[in-house]
Amino acid sequence: MLKLDEEKKRFIEAIGNPARLKILLVLWKSDKELTVYKICQRTGLGRSAVSRHLWNLVDVGLVSRGIYGEIPLYGINKNDFRAMATTEFFTKTKL
Repeated sequence: MLKLDEEKKRFIEAIGNPARLKILLVLWKSDKELTVYKICQRTGLGRSAVSRHLWNLVDVGLVSRGIYGEIPLYGINKNDFRAMATTEFFTKTKL
């Protein structure tokens, strides 16, 4: 059986969820930070589901969260090598 440390398990669980992958694809294709509302519009997911999935993606480091005024904005974390590898996979597979 493959043994993974806790961080690797959390990463695999994060990208293994179809809704989270959909959110990552939306953020990658937009190439800019988005509000929860815009992510909901583009994914077809509900606000609470998007918020919950974003929390998980931020927690594992794939997505960054910035606050501008009172508005939280989310984008691909360009400082995380796993996030960059994931978006490189999106590019190579022409998603």
